[in-house]
Amino acid sequence: MFIIRLIILLIVVATLLLLLKRLFSSDPEPEQLKSGEAENMRQCKYCGVHVPESAILVVNDEPYCCQEHADLDQH
Repeated sequence: MFIIRLIILLIVVATLLLLLKRLFSSDPEPEQLKSGEAENMRQCKYCGVHVPESAILVVNDEPYCCQEHADLDQH
């Protein structure tokens, strides 16, 4: 009977420690995820990688993930 109580106590303590770690974690969620809003993704014309619309680079009305790909696609 003592062993069962000890195991239950250890499970409760471990659960509390995990909850406290998550509560005081130094890795905050991005603001966008907290608000529940999702951002549209655009595909780079050169490599096909999907990039958030706020980070996309538009050159000649075409979306690129970086300046290098925009330059390479222009040649």
